[in-house]
Amino acid sequence: MYLGGMSYPVRFHRIAVPKPWAGSRLRALLPDIADELPPGTGESIELADMPGQVSVVANGAWRKQSIHHLMRDRRGQLLGDLAARHDLPDFPLAVKLLDTAQPLSIQDHPDDKRENGRMVSRGKSECWIVLDADSEAVIYQGLKPGVTREMFEDALTDGHPIELLNARQVKPGDYLYNNAGMIHAIGAGLALLEIQQNCPVTYRLWDFPRDLPREMHIAPGLSAAKFDLLLPEIQMSDTEDALLQADGPFGVRSLRVKMARRLGKEWSGFTLVTCLGGACEITGVARDNLQPAALKPGDTVMYTSEFDQFEIYPDREAWVILSWARE
Repeated sequence: MYLGGMSYPVRFHRIAVPKPWAGSRLRALLPDIADELPPGTGESIELADMPGQVSVVANGAWRKQSIHHLMRDRRGQLLGDLAARHDLPDFPLAVKLLDTAQPLSIQDHPDDKRENGRMVSRGKSECWIVLDADSEAVIYQGLKPGVTREMFEDALTDGHPIELLNARQVKPGDYLYNNAGMIHAIGAGLALLEIQQNCPVTYRLWDFPRDLPREMHIAPGLSAAKFDLLLPEIQMSDTEDALLQADGPFGVRSLRVKMARRLGKEWSGFTLVTCLGGACEITGVARDNLQPAALKPGDTVMYTSEFDQFEIYPDREAWVILSWARE
């Protein structure tokens, strides 16, 4: 149970991050937020609680407070029953928009660390929802059948490891899950919504040619790599209601809403709501506390744990993503 204070749909200031591989798709795709995405923005952080990238509340009674401070002062209110499952001080999830004109590095991420069954260090599993894509755009994910660790290490040394990864062609609406330890690289010509465990650690194993070479992390990256992971199925989010991530450290649900609907929450803790298309008003219901939020493409709001029902009223139609943590 949470203590104190009527909650509301919390919005956060966007953090635009310049990247050497940045594209210009997001500004065209999401014109309502284009002014907040300067040229060269490859990553727009909608919510995160990482060193140097801590989101700050933009509205309401908690305005100017960081998500890290909310986790300190209102942990139970944000996490609900999840609060008893670990003692980590940071918010469990991060939400980003990515825009690629060039491919990213070949990389992987660490997994959760546990002691006596409790998580003591959060890893980084993640997912991507494709918003826009060139006709030949790919996401490189996992090693091709028959490729061994030794073969991959040799390819890193020889400078052609990308040839050993599965190049998975993707299109708008596709959903891909990327388990911690999966070797991968996001290709060029993409705009993505990324939902991930809130973890700042990326191990760069190899990079494409850049004007300024970047640091590599080959030894820890190979140590974190899981060479036996199965390649996940690419799912489509084009149906009216799709549970895209039914297991793992977080849940993701896609709603294509054309008429008013009411939704009962089937998970514990907070709910993040991201609008990817159209527009709508969503109202969170917590007993006698009804809290509406108007959403346009690119908007993300957080409803704290006490909101257990949602009413969605589309402006003709809307594409909405709900996400939540499981730990």
